Amino acid sequence: MKKKIFNLIVVAFVIAFSSCNDYLTVSSNSLLSDDQVFSQPDSTKKAIAAIYEIFGENNSYRNRLWLQLGVNTDIEYRSGWSSGAALTISKSDDYIALYSPTSTMPDGYSNNDAANPWSRIYQAIERSNLAIAGIRSYGKPAAGNDMGHYLGEALTLRAYFYYDLIKWWGDVPARFTPVITSTIYLAKSNRDTIYNQIIKDLQEASTILYSGNTALTNTTQRISQDAARGLLARICLSAAGYSQRTLGTNDAQVIVTVSPDRQKELYTIAREACRDIINAGIYKLDPSFKNIFYEQCQDITTHGRETIWQLPYNMGLRGRMVYNLGLPRDADGKNNTVAVGGQFKITPSFFYDYNSGDTRRDITVTPYNVKKNSTLGVMEQNLSSGVTGFNIAKWRAEWVKTPVSGTDDGVSPIVLRYADVLLMFAEADLFLNGNEGTEKFNMVRRRAFNQPLAVASSYDLPLTLDNIKQERAFEFCGENIRKYDLERWGELKSKMDQAAANMRALRDATGKYITIPGTIYYKYTVDNTISTGERVLTIYGLNPGETDDKTVTDVAGAWTKKLWTSAISGSDYYLSENFITHMYVGNPDKKQLLPIMHQIISVSNGSLTNDYGYDN
Repeated sequence: MKKKIFNLIVVAFVIAFSSCNDYLTVSSNSLLSDDQVFSQPDSTKKAIAAIYEIFGENNSYRNRLWLQLGVNTDIEYRSGWSSGAALTISKSDDYIALYSPTSTMPDGYSNNDAANPWSRIYQAIERSNLAIAGIRSYGKPAAGNDMGHYLGEALTLRAYFYYDLIKWWGDVPARFTPVITSTIYLAKSNRDTIYNQIIKDLQEASTILYSGNTALTNTTQRISQDAARGLLARICLSAAGYSQRTLGTNDAQVIVTVSPDRQKELYTIAREACRDIINAGIYKLDPSFKNIFYEQCQDITTHGRETIWQLPYNMGLRGRMVYNLGLPRDADGKNNTVAVGGQFKITPSFFYDYNSGDTRRDITVTPYNVKKNSTLGVMEQNLSSGVTGFNIAKWRAEWVKTPVSGTDDGVSPIVLRYADVLLMFAEADLFLNGNEGTEKFNMVRRRAFNQPLAVASSYDLPLTLDNIKQERAFEFCGENIRKYDLERWGELKSKMDQAAANMRALRDATGKYITIPGTIYYKYTVDNTISTGERVLTIYGLNPGETDDKTVTDVAGAWTKKLWTSAISGSDYYLSENFITHMYVGNPDKKQLLPIMHQIISVSNGSLTNDYGYDN
C-alpha cells in the first residue's frame, strides 16, 4: 500500500521526538495515499497550503519567531529598561533581546506538545518533504505546469525554514526526506552542508516557479519565481559570511568557514539571482517610502509594487506586527480598541544618523507615542519624556484596514522587497569588483531623498561596504533584517558597542553629535486626516542647526520648551550609563544563537546536545 498523507497530521508528534513509535504506523485507510494526492493539482494545492499554515500557528512566526528573534541590534532595542531600575529578565523576548537565552525559556519555547518554535519549523519541513517527494514521484512536475510550480513552492518554503533554523540555532538536524522510523532521531549536521542543499533547491525552484500575478501567484503571500530568487541571494550572502561556530571546543567563535573560491561562487550566484529579478521587470521601488508600509497595513498584496513576498497568516487574522512592533497608541475605539505597539524601540543616536532630508527617517522613527488626552477627549501625539523614547513607526494602527481588536492584527510581514534586491546586487557586485552596483545602490538613495531614480543626484554616494552597511540600516530598520546583516558581516557586538559610544556622544554633545541641539520646542495642531480632532506635534530642535529659542523668537507660536538629549529623570540622565550598558547582558558574539530547548533534548534519544557554551 502506498504511504498515507496522514503524516501531515501526525508529524507534530514525530518531530517532537515522541518516544511512541506507534505514531508512525497509525492506520488511516480513510485518507488518500500519496499517489492519489500528488498526482492531482487540486489535492496537491491543499498539501502546499498545509506548509503555509505553520506560519500562523501559535508559538510560530505569528507570535514568537518573527517578532522576537531579529531585534536588539545597534539600531533597535527591547523596551523596558530605560528607567535605570535593575533589569528583570522574565519573558522569552527579554532573554533573547538581551543575548541571555536559556534552554528552559518560557512563553512556549519549552512546550512539550510540539507547539514550540523548534518543532513548528520541523513540522513545516516535514510537510515540505512529503510534498517534494510526492510531487517528484507522482506529479510529473515541469517548468510551465502547475505541478512544477507546486514543487518550486515546496522547495522554496523548505529552504526558507532551514535558513531560519540556521540563523536561530546554527547547526541543526538535516531532514530532506520524509521521516521514517529509522530517522526519527538525527544528530545535528554542519550548516554548510544544509546551505549547499537549499541553494541547489532554490536554483531548481527558480526555473520551475511561475512569475508573480499568475492564477497561482496572485498574491505576494504566495511564493513566486522572484521570491525564490531573492531568497537565494540572501542565503548565499549569509553562507559566504561570518557566523557563530564551535570548532573543537564548546566556546563560540565568529568566523568565515567557506573558502575564498566558494565565497566568490556564492556572491556570483547572489548577484545573478538579483539580476534576474531586476531584468524580469515585475517589481519597482515605490516612489513613496511611506506607501510601502501603508499598503502593508492595508493588506494590499498585489504584485508589481515594491513588495515581493510576505508571510501569510491564517485568513489574515493572525500575527502581531502592529500590536508588538507598531507605533505605540492608546485604544481609540476606532482604529484600535486595544492599546498597541512599543515592544521595541529605536536606539536614540540612530535617529540623528539619518540626514534630516531623508524621507525614511520620520516614517521609520518618531519621538512620540499616541495617547488619549482625557481632558480634551481626543487622541494626540504625546512627546516622549526623554531621548530614549524614539519609537518604531513603520506600522501604525491608524493605517490598518481592519481595526485592531486584540493581540492579533493580521498585518502580514514583508520578507523581501525590491530595495533589498538592489542593495544585495550592489553588495555582491562590489565584492566581485563589478561596475554595475553603484547605480543600483544609489537608486535606493535617490528614492529616499525624492530624487528621480534614473538620474545622478547630489545625494549619490560611492559604492563602499561601509556605505552599504549604513544604507541597509536606514532602509530596513525594524524589518527583521539588521541583526542577520551584522552577523554575516561579523559585526554584531562591535556595532552594538559603537551604538553605546554614539549614545554617550549624543548625551554629551561630542563627536559627530556636537551640532545636535540639546533642547527641543513643540506645539500642537489639529489634523483631521488621521482621526477626527487628533492633535499632532510640530517639533523644532531635532535637526542640526535648529538652535533658536522658539519661546523668544516666536512668542505667538505657543511653543513649549523641553530638555531633550541631556534630559534628566530623577537624579540621572535618560541616556544613563545604566541604560547604555544594558543593551545586552550576554556577549552578542557568543550568544547569537539559541540553545536547543531542554525539552527537545530530553526526548531526542541522546541524538541532540547543546554547544556554544549552553547547558542542556
